[in-house]
Amino acid sequence: MADFRSGVVMSTSAKPSIASARFLAVALLLGSCGKIEQDKPVETAQTRAEAKRHKDACASGTAYDRMKRVIFDEARKQSSHRTNLDTLEAFSIVRMEGPVVEGRDPTLDVTRCRGRFILDVPPGSEQALGGERRLSADIAYTAQDAADGSGLVYVVTGAEPIVSRLAAFDLSDATYRPLPALDADAPKTETTHADERTAEPPRRVSASELGGLGSDEPEHEAAARGARTASTSTSTTRIPEARTVTSPVRSDALAASAGEGVVRTFYNALGAGRGEVASAQVIPEKRSSRAYSADAISRFYGRLPEPLRLTSVSSLSGSAYRVTYRYAAPGLRCNGSAIVRLTSRESRPLIRSITASNGC
Repeated sequence: MADFRSGVVMSTSAKPSIASARFLAVALLLGSCGKIEQDKPVETAQTRAEAKRHKDACASGTAYDRMKRVIFDEARKQSSHRTNLDTLEAFSIVRMEGPVVEGRDPTLDVTRCRGRFILDVPPGSEQALGGERRLSADIAYTAQDAADGSGLVYVVTGAEPIVSRLAAFDLSDATYRPLPALDADAPKTETTHADERTAEPPRRVSASELGGLGSDEPEHEAAARGARTASTSTSTTRIPEARTVTSPVRSDALAASAGEGVVRTFYNALGAGRGEVASAQVIPEKRSSRAYSADAISRFYGRLPEPLRLTSVSSLSGSAYRVTYRYAAPGLRCNGSAIVRLTSRESRPLIRSITASNGC
């Protein structure tokens, strides 16, 4: 009996221990699952960041510009027209079709890519490229971080057809360099003495002239003013005077404000390289010209080493404005000044012509 009772006691006392062990195992399992779930987003974020880095190494504006530099540098080694190639590079547009990441060498941290490299050259340069405005080649390329931390270094293979065409390019840059947004052929006589003379400061208008109410002007001064401004009557009645003075003053002010707004919008768009916005401020018949088209403006002003900055706008007579600005282009640093003439089109002021004072 004693043994049986002892066995019974032992069996009953063992049951809590087994249950506790099972509970502890389940708790540990759930805890580890929670830890995995917490760590998983971190691992996913790291993986995504790494994938994006490799993708950008193969397909990004920075990647394309660096490969463009590699290709032009190789062409310059084979050419005697380095200056012309500098200009051609500055105003050519590069893009890639079908860029893909082919693989990665984790030991050297090298990303391998391939795609179709396309170089759109500026209008006029096709004369020295067999009439072609676009050069293309299927290339393979690798990207690796530079040892000095300056960014990715690219090695390009398969671009030899483009390099050889660029190396043989011998056209003077004057024939294909995009033009600044100026009327290059505008006659010099168009700039008149009146245009060069700055407008007089606007005359201050008294309260009586703007409505005749609330004025404390002495009676004898009002009579003298009425005599000066009324040519057919000696009456000093203020109501007719308000009708003849206020409307022109207000309409002129509104017109001047709208005109200056167009000028500022145009030059701010040049500074941002936004050709479509700048071209929209010009009269319709000039929007397709070599100097004022959206594409020409974007090519010239959108790739300046130092973007255009408008420094002043001053009103001249005859719906004209004098502007000053500065920018740096390949081989050119400009501190420019121009006369901008407006006209009314499309129910709003638009730029009719721009005549530069110093050619830029």
